[in-house]
Amino acid sequence: MKSQSAMEYLMTYGWAVLIIAAVLIALFSLGVFNTTNTVPKVPPNTCRVFRPNGPGTTAFINLQGLCSGVLPDFVMRSSGVGDYVQIANSNSQSSLLNIQGNQISITAWVYISGSPFHDVVDKENQYGMKLNYDNYPHQCTPSNYAGLCLEWDTSNDWNGISFPIPSAAFNQWIFVAVTMDGNHKYWYANGHPIGSEIVSGSISYVPSNVVIGAISTGYSGYGEAEWFNGDLANVQIYNESLTPQDIMDMYINGIGGPPLALQSLVGWWPLNGDTNDYSGNSENGYIYNNAFSGSWVQNYTVT
Repeated sequence: MKSQSAMEYLMTYGWAVLIIAAVLIALFSLGVFNTTNTVPKVPPNTCRVFRPNGPGTTAFINLQGLCSGVLPDFVMRSSGVGDYVQIANSNSQSSLLNIQGNQISITAWVYISGSPFHDVVDKENQYGMKLNYDNYPHQCTPSNYAGLCLEWDTSNDWNGISFPIPSAAFNQWIFVAVTMDGNHKYWYANGHPIGSEIVSGSISYVPSNVVIGAISTGYSGYGEAEWFNGDLANVQIYNESLTPQDIMDMYINGIGGPPLALQSLVGWWPLNGDTNDYSGNSENGYIYNNAFSGSWVQNYTVT
């Protein structure tokens, strides 16, 4: 009798249980149970650096607005060839983005969707500065490292060795950074160092614009293959070498985190629905073909 009752129960309510299970699986796959989706998200122009004495000045500068504990509404989405942001007039020798000397830091949040997956931030003519995932012309190939490397060049170090980031970095948000302190380059992924290299020389004036998501449009070499396919957010450039603790703190602050070293910040593009520079230095960008996505948050895990 008990067996018969159990069977009748399953026959009566089994379909309901299966339907509920299917609904739960669908909701989970849509990210409904992802706690990230409940974190407050902010529109453009929510946080910025205020420079009371104008662009390029450092006296009394400070952050204004809602600058911590939030996520951006949007990120920049690039499908590859032809999608990029160019920073207007950054080729001018008077631009703060024409960093000269031997100290620099570049950071960004990236989500790699597929090939091509190369330049994240680029400014070069024959020499220059790059933060990119590059498989040519440097020592990083798809056969060895899934073609995924973090690499940056200075004026006297064009043929530097790239350091690999695992192919597992595909289809997830990661925080990447590169710094130079005058003697070494350092590469970071998710706040942790992944390699270094001894360097010499310094960064020279480069008569081409800073480009996000592609090779600099002022450069005609190596060419058309150097694009980025995926999402980009929170790009920052400094004219000093940030410390390892700075880099870790920036990673912990997350994809919506503000700059840390305001005195040396020369450009900050959150890419939260626009390409404006929120460093207070007026280095605004112009977007080519890219779109801004509000659905990115489903793939992001709060650190």
